[in-house]
Amino acid sequence: MVVRHRTWFYRLTGQLFAQPITFKIPLTAPKVREVLRKTVGVPVELWGRAL
Repeated sequence: MVVRHRTWFYRLTGQLFAQPITFKIPLTAPKVREVLRKTVGVPVELWGRAL
């Protein structure tokens, strides 16, 4: 099942709280992980929210 969301939350190593990231178009989890790897680092946790 492919799930696409515009708003995603991620947590990096050493962070206690999740950080939100929002995209103009809905993205799948693998695409969001790819964007995060290029910008902030490898996320420990990643989940989407339909807001």
